Amino acid sequence: MTAAVRDAFRQVVQHWPDASRWHIGFSGGLDSTVLMDLVLQDRSALPPFHAIHVDHRLHPNSADWGAHCRVWCQEREIDFTLLTLTDDPPTGASVEAWAREARYAALAAQLDAGQVLLTAHHADDQLETFLLQALRGAGPAGLAAIAPWRRLAPGFVARPLLSLTRAQLHDYAVRRGLRWLEDPSNADPSLDRNFLRGVVLPLLRKRWPQAAQTVSRSAHHCAQAARQLECWSEANAHTAVVIDGALALAPWLAHSRVERDLLLRHWLARIGLPLPSARMLSTIAQQLAHAGTDRQVLLRYRGGEIRRHRHYAYAMAPLPDAPSGSLDWPDPRGPLALPSGLGTLDLESTLGGLDPARLTGRHVEVRFRRGGERIRLPGQVHRKLLTELCRQAGIAPWVRDRLPLLWVDGELAAVAETWVAAAFAAPPNAVGARLRWSRPEGLPWPVSASG
Repeated sequence: MTAAVRDAFRQVVQHWPDASRWHIGFSGGLDSTVLMDLVLQDRSALPPFHAIHVDHRLHPNSADWGAHCRVWCQEREIDFTLLTLTDDPPTGASVEAWAREARYAALAAQLDAGQVLLTAHHADDQLETFLLQALRGAGPAGLAAIAPWRRLAPGFVARPLLSLTRAQLHDYAVRRGLRWLEDPSNADPSLDRNFLRGVVLPLLRKRWPQAAQTVSRSAHHCAQAARQLECWSEANAHTAVVIDGALALAPWLAHSRVERDLLLRHWLARIGLPLPSARMLSTIAQQLAHAGTDRQVLLRYRGGEIRRHRHYAYAMAPLPDAPSGSLDWPDPRGPLALPSGLGTLDLESTLGGLDPARLTGRHVEVRFRRGGERIRLPGQVHRKLLTELCRQAGIAPWVRDRLPLLWVDGELAAVAETWVAAAFAAPPNAVGARLRWSRPEGLPWPVSASG
């Protein structure tokens, strides 16, 4: 049995001989202790490596576990790093999900380009993950479960034990005389994974002894299907659908309903937003497909919101409320930080633009739209409503409410970097100042108003 485990390990790690360094996730439990022992046996033929233990501070004995791992590595002359998480799980969040995300973020921070993190996930972990994803109604990407390897910027994460069962690892550890830690939280049946492991899977294995291996094949098939769907989505989004981060609705609507859902998922993932539930995704697709071009659509879900403006849809993190009130800018020669995460304002030299002399010695402030603002532009006789100018320029309502308005002695002098009032404009060929608004990335600028 030990030879079979060793051969399975070597078959996988032979694909990573050129890594400048290996990092091994070492919890001190059975699985990672076996992984460490396998690496030690081939130490002379492998890249330099070191062990990393992550203390989540979720158990009163967690510091003792870190100390055990440190001593284990010192006795074998293995470089060791202890990472202690300082944050606590958010109220109402899944502790399991939080711990996993925080752990991988901490581990990724230890990697340099081209380096590899090895973790001790095995076939039973794969079976549990597949079933949990199925019970959540996951599609092919979720049912792919644990990937044998994947990108973990700036390096990679690999799972060389994924083809082996927990029973095989236990038999190996006993034959090798290894000692390992037992995490008492693994026996807590209130956690979904532990309930599967302790209650459901023993019954499953009695009827289907090869469940872990056969489900691993299903996960592999799902991973292949997910890759094909992703390739299709990328090709279609790249050529026809996504323009400057916006979803062009006309080419999107030319696809079938199933294809539209695929493109929506791809679009949101590409922007970096969490994916909505299947039901919410269906609602988003219907609203975008059937709303008239004159309707302003706003659809919110946990972690994101979708807005439609004219012929495009825009996705973004939930926007904070538009600011109100005013903000003094006592020295326009320096930058001004705007409220509500709206970026900064500063002035840069340009031909035309604002006349700097009209700002000197005046009360300069920044306000935000309240409604009814008017401005007279150069070459025009009458003042125009700011709302009408924004509409003609294709500036979306959510941007209009967040446009920084420059007021000088109580008079509207400029609207972001878009318009300058005639009374404050420099001569066209004279050196003036441009009001530069460094907008946050999370505030999409409508396609029709860009440029």
